[in-house]
Amino acid sequence: MALDEQQRERGSDPVSIARLCKMLDASASSLMREITLLGDAVVGGERGPGLLRMQQEEGRWMVALTDAGRALLAAQARGTPTSHGTPR
Repeated sequence: MALDEQQRERGSDPVSIARLCKMLDASASSLMREITLLGDAVVGGERGPGLLRMQQEEGRWMVALTDAGRALLAAQARGTPTSHGTPR
């Protein structure tokens, strides 16, 4: 996952949406929609899984994996089934 790679390089610091957009060749609006769904926002009456956290720092939108997001990636790397679905 691009975010995980970037956070490892940066010592777990949040990564700017602009940097992720360039890496993923995606628009900021589409990326922010995806991040919202993977965060803990309530959408359609359902709270998201809380895998990502988005915040604004000095006018820039930043995103970071939460502990739950890191745990899910680690479980997927091990091939361990999780409550968020089985790994691919």
